[in-house]
Amino acid sequence: RPDQQRLARMVADNVRRLQRIVDDVMEVAPAGTEPPQPIDARAVVAATAVDWARTNNLELGPQSRLRTELPEPPVGALFDADQLRRVLVNLLDNALRHAGEAPGAVVLRLSARDEAHAVLQVLSDGPAIPPEIERHLFEPFFSTRSRGSGLGLYICRELCERYGASIDFRPRPGA
Repeated sequence: RPDQQRLARMVADNVRRLQRIVDDVMEVAPAGTEPPQPIDARAVVAATAVDWARTNNLELGPQSRLRTELPEPPVGALFDADQLRRVLVNLLDNALRHAGEAPGAVVLRLSARDEAHAVLQVLSDGPAIPPEIERHLFEPFFSTRSRGSGLGLYICRELCERYGASIDFRPRPGA
């Protein structure tokens, strides 16, 4: 019967959603985390950007909604490469969700601040985030989307802190 099939689909969708939430929580649960290894953040960020653009059907190039600004030399970082990818994909997904359609609506920028510090920025030309939302961005289970788990930015923060990095939100002038 159609009603039973619809109900079964709804249950299956929610089971998958709950499984994603459990997986996300387990990802940041304290465990035997390996000490961070030196990685070339430039290589990880570049490869992640290409894979992410492909997944989101974005052509790379001057007319792409994604503009990458990466330095030529390698950028060393103490971080787990898979976890850096996870943080970056979450930030890029959020940026794209709120970005306009113009070329360069999302900017991914990596730079070496000094010998010991790198800076990774994901910028969007989307509308400004209201202050009442901004103050809750990194809280667990806070989401502005009805289907969101509210764990994305919380997990990003937890992973960054695990590897001695920090993450924050800064309004972009004019956006």
